[in-house]
Amino acid sequence: MQSVRRFVLLMALLMLPSLVQAQAPGSVVEGSLSLGPKVLPLPAGPWRVLHLGVGDGRTSDLLVPTRFHRAVLVQERGGRAAAVIVAQAAQEVGVFWEPHGVCFNEGALARHVVSAVRAALDCRGLVVLAARRQPGQAGYLDALYDEGQRRPGWLPPYWISSQFVISETMHYLNVEYRMVPPAFAPGTTGGTTLAEGSRVPVPQALIQQLDAWGAQARSELRRGLYGRQPAAPLPSLF
Repeated sequence: MQSVRRFVLLMALLMLPSLVQAQAPGSVVEGSLSLGPKVLPLPAGPWRVLHLGVGDGRTSDLLVPTRFHRAVLVQERGGRAAAVIVAQAAQEVGVFWEPHGVCFNEGALARHVVSAVRAALDCRGLVVLAARRQPGQAGYLDALYDEGQRRPGWLPPYWISSQFVISETMHYLNVEYRMVPPAFAPGTTGGTTLAEGSRVPVPQALIQQLDAWGAQARSELRRGLYGRQPAAPLPSLF
């Protein structure tokens, strides 16, 4: 029995470098991505890892230091960025997470969220500026905008964003899926000048699409919150 255990341990150690390499920046993944102790479900197709790292942070009450695992992934179509995922997961730190003020959607669609109850914060149907780097931008987004500078036209002007914050007891997973719909009209912003992270409503038809897609996304994210692999691959939204 001891020899069997040693053999299993040896095989696991031999596989570890290839697993780490497979999820390193520049690698291509499908289906899911390990994000610290959590699992990030990915929509169908190949995703290139732009950033994968760990950084210092604090809990939502700003009192308890913790560590955040962060990832940025991109999916390309026709040589251009068609979708981006920005995700972060927190280590369990012995406190309850309260995701306050994560998403803002101000407009006639009446989806302005300032704070949310624990367990699920879902902000969808929002436009986010894509093509320009902004002062004070989070460092883990640098790889995305650096590539956009090297490849003119690679980034679209705007993304349609669907953001989920899943927080249960001591677990925290914050994932934003940014996508370019097939026929995106720049006029969607209503002439609003946006900065990175600014959000304005999009037409109701797009929100209905996001609602249907988001139901499956929330289910798979809750599995990933506890380190479980997706039960089924997420479909592509557009």
